[in-house]
Amino acid sequence: MSWKDPWNRSRERGKEAGFTLIEVLAAIVILSIVSLVLTSYFTNAMTYSKSNQNKTIMVNLARNALFYMEKQDFDKTVEFFRDKTDRLSADVCKIGGCGDAISDEGAAYRKAFNTETLSHVLHPIVNGMEYSIDVIYQKELDDAYQKYLLPVKVVVTSASVGSPSAPVEVEGYISNEEIR
Repeated sequence: MSWKDPWNRSRERGKEAGFTLIEVLAAIVILSIVSLVLTSYFTNAMTYSKSNQNKTIMVNLARNALFYMEKQDFDKTVEFFRDKTDRLSADVCKIGGCGDAISDEGAAYRKAFNTETLSHVLHPIVNGMEYSIDVIYQKELDDAYQKYLLPVKVVVTSASVGSPSAPVEVEGYISNEEIR
């Protein structure tokens, strides 16, 4: 009695369909390389997106500081920048007080601005990140419009540790109440 192979394996052994171990390993290596490239791409995209989000926040903080400065008394602001100092500094105006009680610089801050509010404008915290803002008077641009416009540059830097963002600068004018 002869036994007959129902699947006829003996004749088709050379014609087997399927993948060899080498083909499977090659496919896994190719998929791994593609996955690593895509992972790297998405990681870089996320980092870039976070950086742009931080720059957008810094530009908005600069605009906010410029808007705050425009709402201040123009004559006092002009006197502060043209006669006293050319910089409204976050380093001088800390939370709780601007300058010390005896210096001329501290007295100039207190005379021109509400220092309690100003200190919070110059030291905002957004999404848990601290920022530092300086408002710099631009003497070189102050020419024909001295009576109505005061040219300034607002510089925002990240004060949080580990933040790699470069400072953001926004230029603008503080306008006199007469033309607002």
